[in-house]
Amino acid sequence: MRILLYSDYPALLEALQKEARRYSELEVIQAYPETEVLTLPDFQFLLLAPLGNTTEAGAASCTASQLDSWQEKITALVELCSLREAQIVLISSDLVFSPDQLNVSELDPPNNSSSLAKSLLELERKVAELPKSIILRTAPSLSASKKGGLAQLVANCKAGKPPEAIAYRGLQPLDDLARILLGIMLQIDAGAKAWGLYHYAGNEPVTQSELFSILARYLNIEPHTTDTPATAISQQNMSSQHLLETFGVHPRAWREKLPELLEQLNESA
Repeated sequence: MRILLYSDYPALLEALQKEARRYSELEVIQAYPETEVLTLPDFQFLLLAPLGNTTEAGAASCTASQLDSWQEKITALVELCSLREAQIVLISSDLVFSPDQLNVSELDPPNNSSSLAKSLLELERKVAELPKSIILRTAPSLSASKKGGLAQLVANCKAGKPPEAIAYRGLQPLDDLARILLGIMLQIDAGAKAWGLYHYAGNEPVTQSELFSILARYLNIEPHTTDTPATAISQQNMSSQHLLETFGVHPRAWREKLPELLEQLNESA
């Protein structure tokens, strides 16, 4: 089985290829979004990651304009999958929900009015036109990439910069996202008729302020203190129950993986 990652996200490609080595006859290749659609190589699954590494906690935020080229190509990509009788998986984001939507599942309609949320929802809508499609909304991830969000968070923490007023509905290591994605595609390839919309988030919501405190302990530095009171923002959550019940995959705890990621970052510095 061949999976084509259509995205400029090296860390995700590396995580997918590492996870794919656990299986026989499973190949993960990459094509950049600049590639003409009709020249794409053969594949059984087309994996779209339009947000790239901006999905990582601590990374620079994506803007709606950065998705303009995806809006221009998404219809052609869906038509190509239909022509080749291939299946498509879109990695979307919990950013489609507004911060005041605290506990959300796939049954909750997003009400974020931002241009980025609207652009993501339009991509979801077009992908869903293909009956054999998966849309996976995720919370932010953590990777050991030197250009990733965690590296930026560590740098900010060491520099004594204050955390942003951001709450994460959950966190997950990027290699765990790769495990989840391949698990979904392998089960569908084996005959599971489980297309549709799913949510995947780590099992522990956390604010960036709380994350900074955790990082400070591991880095053995004084955490930045703030006078900002805790608010309901830390109570945001996104249920992965539908994913668990359908595919039997459990999100892994990001806290357990964090020391290893920090060590990898330190070794690559």
